[in-house]
Amino acid sequence: MRQMTSPVDHWRRRSLELRAVRVSGRQLDAGGLMTAAIAADVRRELGLHGALHVVNTGLASVERLVELLPALGFGEAARFELGGRTSRATQQKWIAPGLRRLDYYPPELHLLANNEVQYRRSSPRHVLFACLEAPAEGGRALLHPAAAVERALRETAPQLLDRMLRHGFSIETGYLDAAHPEKASNTFQSWQERFGTADADEALRRARTETDDFDACWWGEARTLMTRITISARWPDERGTMHLRLPRVALDAPTARNGFRRFPLGNGDALTPAEEALVREALLSTAEGLALHQGDLVLFDNLRFGHSRESFTGTRHVLVGMAGETWDPALRPTPIVRRSAPAEQLADDRGSYAFPPALVRRSQRFSARVFDAGGRLDDATAAAVWREFSRHGAVHVQNTGVTADDAGALPEPILRALHFGGEAAFPWGGMSSGRTTRRQLSRELRATDQYPAHLWLLPHNEVLYQRSMPARLLFFSAGRLAEAEGGRTFVHSAKLLEQTLRELGGGALLDELRRCGLLIEMGFVDDGHPERHLNFFRSWQERFDTGDRTEAERRCRASTHQFDECWWRDEGGGHATLMTRIRVPAYCDGHLLFPRVALDEPSVRNGHRRYPRGDGVAFSRLELDLLLHAFLETREGVAWSAGDVLLVDNVRYGHSREAYSGPRTLGVAMAGVVDVGPPP
Repeated sequence: MRQMTSPVDHWRRRSLELRAVRVSGRQLDAGGLMTAAIAADVRRELGLHGALHVVNTGLASVERLVELLPALGFGEAARFELGGRTSRATQQKWIAPGLRRLDYYPPELHLLANNEVQYRRSSPRHVLFACLEAPAEGGRALLHPAAAVERALRETAPQLLDRMLRHGFSIETGYLDAAHPEKASNTFQSWQERFGTADADEALRRARTETDDFDACWWGEARTLMTRITISARWPDERGTMHLRLPRVALDAPTARNGFRRFPLGNGDALTPAEEALVREALLSTAEGLALHQGDLVLFDNLRFGHSRESFTGTRHVLVGMAGETWDPALRPTPIVRRSAPAEQLADDRGSYAFPPALVRRSQRFSARVFDAGGRLDDATAAAVWREFSRHGAVHVQNTGVTADDAGALPEPILRALHFGGEAAFPWGGMSSGRTTRRQLSRELRATDQYPAHLWLLPHNEVLYQRSMPARLLFFSAGRLAEAEGGRTFVHSAKLLEQTLRELGGGALLDELRRCGLLIEMGFVDDGHPERHLNFFRSWQERFDTGDRTEAERRCRASTHQFDECWWRDEGGGHATLMTRIRVPAYCDGHLLFPRVALDEPSVRNGHRRYPRGDGVAFSRLELDLLLHAFLETREGVAWSAGDVLLVDNVRYGHSREAYSGPRTLGVAMAGVVDVGPPP
């Protein structure tokens, strides 16, 4: 007779398979020593992105971690210590002030995603995991964006999601009697331990007074004290954004071993097996995270993210700290907080930014989405990188195993595997096209860094000075750049840029950009002009591949996908600049394109360039301040190591480059084509 496989046995096998799934995660490199300044950078990144994995911390002891908790926002005043359902026999709860032990869940099972302390009306706002000992295999602390889980359910189970939002979630948990024969196999507390009494009537009375933990309490079978709480499906943050609480599903039916626990909807409806399968897949498909190493920290916003833990082999010693408190909106409303004016603004006598380099500190730490290639960019790894890039829009690939002497030596098979080779390559239009001189490194790769090294190259969409631009970019670094030398390539989320501008009071600016679009006006100076050497754009002779002014103007006017208008500007001395203008939309596929910002007045040195709104109206001083602040606040980037690859979606993200010193040679490849559309 064929033996049936239990759900737990099936999940045990599935858990092992899940270890092979390779995903990316947001990383911040602490540089070998966690200081108060770096802790402040960590807190900033946590607030901006909602989650990050901090590596290279140098943390090796509980004592040192406890010292850093206040700087990380987990000090005594902010500490959250409520909740707790597991028995002392299963888990040592507190091993240091504000820190408790993890990993009572069976190591051979994948713990599905959940919000920490999701079984009461208030939960911690922020959670910290600290790895004191990493397992031999597996054991990643995976994070799951609530917005991504909701999107996944909306795609695969829209009716179920609507029922969740309408009814909320219920969590039923039973506390066994201490004398129950299955108590040794049950990880929860007995009712005697949980409620601090051996008197059944008193235990029930105490349970019913804990209205933040339970809606209903009753005696179930075998003197099990059953409890239920129903929570709202979405909880708001202080900005008014609603975040889905991650739905719970069980691996097996309610029994004494699991405390007769159930996870129905708030109206009591149990999920069908098919619905539970859809929930599991939605949770699994949204995972992101990196391998744990000793000293690593994982921090996340418990509203914006849930967390899971993959199965592992060996010893895994991870501590958890919790801070802040957030409440179910059905019980307590969340005060809405509007952001004030830019806190980092440095004012001169006009009230504008001092720029640069006052606000572009090379020592400041930022995070970025990182994928560990494991030392080899083979086809399978490249496919995993492509999935993560398609999903997130920007991925910094480390540990590629690629060794090269120059930035043009990224192997052709890798370029093709990453969808940047062959017919996928962006049609450059010849080496004379574009605004700056491009040095060809290989068939696909060009050199970067014509922009002066001592300046911060502001964020932009590549080739947003014509009606078509590349869909995606690949940067390749042949060598390592020392942190002190700068030169990080930052990416900037268009979504986050728009959100930041709106929160800072830039709603009217965004409305005008949507209505008017963007205007890009620039000139190509004469090769013979005495200040030509100070201008890093092409001359008109180089750009239009002719020394004849009439022919140059004809070719310019014929390039209607690049220029709306062109005209000559007399510079005196027999020299003239061929001026050009193009108007493009400010949005593409629903994403805000990055407005150009000029930090100096138009002159021969910069080709008389201007970047007003599409109606020709220049940005006001306040609007420039808002844009510059939003550019600063949305930086994401980590230092370059030899062989690193950075993939960027040229619509969902802009990119910039910080100032640098010393040698820096990067190659860039472009692929795909995006039609930005006609002007508004």
